[in-house]
Amino acid sequence: MNVVLTLVSISALALCLLIWLLSRLRARKGPGAEEKLQAEPSEEATRASQQELSNPELAAQVQQAPEAQKDVHFRIRGERGMGGPVYGDVMCADGVYLPHVWESDIHTSFDGRWLRTGFYDSETAHLVDRKTRRSWLIQAGEAEALDAVHWRMPRWSGETINESGIADDSHVILSDASFKAWLTEHISAQAEPLVQLQDIWLPREYLPAQAGEQPPELVAAPVLKAEPGKLAIPAPELALERHWPPSLRHLHSPLAPLQQPNWRLLMAGKPTPWMIDDDHAMVWRGDAQALALYAYPADDAQEYLQRRLVVWTVEQGWQQWSAYQPHDRKSWSVNAYWPEPEEPSPLPPLSWTETLLLQRVQVDTPETERLHDGTSISCVASRIEGCVEHERDGQVKLGPIPVVSFCWLRDPARPEVWRAQSEPVQGKPLIWTLSKDARDEQGETSAWNLQWGDKHFSGSWALEHVIVRGRWAVLMPFGRAPVRGGAGQLQVWDGERLQTVDLPWPVERIRPVPGKSNGASLRVQLIALVASLDDKDWDPSLGSWRWPVHSVSSSHLARPDWRPVYMHREIAPDAQGRWRLLPRWREVSQIQHPCADGDYVWRDAARGDALWWWGGQNQRVNSYWSEDECRIEGVAMTRSGLALCGTGPCACPHPAGEGWAVLEFVDHHYARPNEWKLHWLNPVEKELRTLVLAGNMPLLTAWDTQGLHWVDTQPDEEDVSSSDAPGAAQLITLSMWDKAETEPLRQGTNGLWLRKQDLRYAQTLQGQDDCPWRN
Repeated sequence: MNVVLTLVSISALALCLLIWLLSRLRARKGPGAEEKLQAEPSEEATRASQQELSNPELAAQVQQAPEAQKDVHFRIRGERGMGGPVYGDVMCADGVYLPHVWESDIHTSFDGRWLRTGFYDSETAHLVDRKTRRSWLIQAGEAEALDAVHWRMPRWSGETINESGIADDSHVILSDASFKAWLTEHISAQAEPLVQLQDIWLPREYLPAQAGEQPPELVAAPVLKAEPGKLAIPAPELALERHWPPSLRHLHSPLAPLQQPNWRLLMAGKPTPWMIDDDHAMVWRGDAQALALYAYPADDAQEYLQRRLVVWTVEQGWQQWSAYQPHDRKSWSVNAYWPEPEEPSPLPPLSWTETLLLQRVQVDTPETERLHDGTSISCVASRIEGCVEHERDGQVKLGPIPVVSFCWLRDPARPEVWRAQSEPVQGKPLIWTLSKDARDEQGETSAWNLQWGDKHFSGSWALEHVIVRGRWAVLMPFGRAPVRGGAGQLQVWDGERLQTVDLPWPVERIRPVPGKSNGASLRVQLIALVASLDDKDWDPSLGSWRWPVHSVSSSHLARPDWRPVYMHREIAPDAQGRWRLLPRWREVSQIQHPCADGDYVWRDAARGDALWWWGGQNQRVNSYWSEDECRIEGVAMTRSGLALCGTGPCACPHPAGEGWAVLEFVDHHYARPNEWKLHWLNPVEKELRTLVLAGNMPLLTAWDTQGLHWVDTQPDEEDVSSSDAPGAAQLITLSMWDKAETEPLRQGTNGLWLRKQDLRYAQTLQGQDDCPWRN
């Protein structure tokens, strides 16, 4: 009986479930049919609206990428999350274009017909009607009134290609006539028709002034004189005509062709495949049967194309080279050479030697973080400044780093061959010929055969080089990349012999050093791979990235969680012409300014002591630094083995030989003096006394029986008149030192005496390649 009751209960439950499911299906079917019937007119309207569009517009819509097929597409410029509003432009599906829009200030109606821009940087904004292609200039008060009816504007029954902008029926949609009356009452400005430029429409206020119609000046072909028995073939006639791309709405900057016009090159009255600008550097061959220039493809609708070298010869017709160097995985590159306008150069970008074209290119300038070891190499194409010389107090004089350039030897008859020619070395240039492409591995470069006049150098060579005053060529033999275990050697050619430069670590990049009067000095700066670093040890706040523990190891660098560490060093010839590595330390005889540049050693022979200052970054670590910024985060080290991390280059010896006064930068303040620490590093007592100092740029001047004298070299102008103002000489007396905070120094495992927080750096400080205390 129980079994029967159980089966009956289960059957009843199943029947109830079936009835419920059928009711749900009927309820879902009814609204779905209604939605389908409602959607059909919308689809028909969309098809009708697309038929109303002109054929060019339909073709443009089909060509657009899926992201660009949005009805109203905001195109961002820059990155979000960088602070401040995001700037960009708006390109609509029908070609209505707003070039200057802030993302937070662009509003659209539900169906995309009406656009309103905001008021981020001005008192006015635009209201745009895409249906009638009109715009109004509206004020801030008018915008507030507009927002009240913004979502009740007339629906768009025209040129939209999506169906997602249907307004909610709960909003009472105004008719065209009603909204026209509202505009007349609330908007003071008169409607202006949008201006059409090819396939875009924009408000008249955004229309830029067209650049001048004056085309670039073409170089005249050489006039040849007919030789007896020979017929002089004249050069083809060249002309220019204004070039317009087939579509503006597909460009990154649709108004660029108006602001920066391009010109199509005509040869013998017929269009060529090329357009040029003012920097075309055209040059004719001596027989007028070939010319070379920089140009862009005329039939490509893309923008910001790379300028490419174009050559025309009677024999081969038009040729082009778009690459400036063979494939390379090394962190370096070459680009087209253009002399600076303020520094006219006798070296032309293009020139001919009989049948060969010389294309001059310049090598980028490598850099790492300044004044301390860096973990990456950046490549800079623009001019950057470097140290020319030092003042007596260590402050630096800056000068532009010379550009390294060479020429590609382009043979129109053999366009596949890569050959390079250097500046003259002892009257003859070096010639490189590509022999082996670079491996497809990080850091690898291509291999080249090298010759100088009739002399052929054995082995393979890298293309990177530096010519020093026409007397020496600093060369890099080809080999495995240093990050993959390569030796990274350097050799110097002086016209007679090759000499190897002895270095304790591999070299990644080389660059010239600026000399006086904007020339090149006899030194060459190299970027050496000096250590490897685990990512977990890279912490700028701790300084472990500045004093790496691990030596160069290709096994470490092959792992993704390790990175190379680079350092700037310099080489130069000695009196016998032998190139050697220069010492890291600069000998000084006076107190160095807080803005002193580089590393220095102060030898106090009378007291039998010495102090070295090693490293030290300033507040900005790239090449665009200011010479009046203080150096921080250095290391002071005495002959007796005392080391103090995190100091600047300003130090002063005790008059009785009882240690050194050292400055440490703590914090920068606005509208009041900066915060510093003044340390007395005492090797006799093995202790450190510390006082807090307030000053913009304090400089220690002397330490005598009266006390330690210092002066602020950058006083505040408002406080100069006060008696105790920064800028006046100030004194640290012995009684002040008695009240200073005292900290005993501790001896590390390798003998150095340091503060407790600096003990972990003892091994790495002593392990430096030219640590003065170790030597």
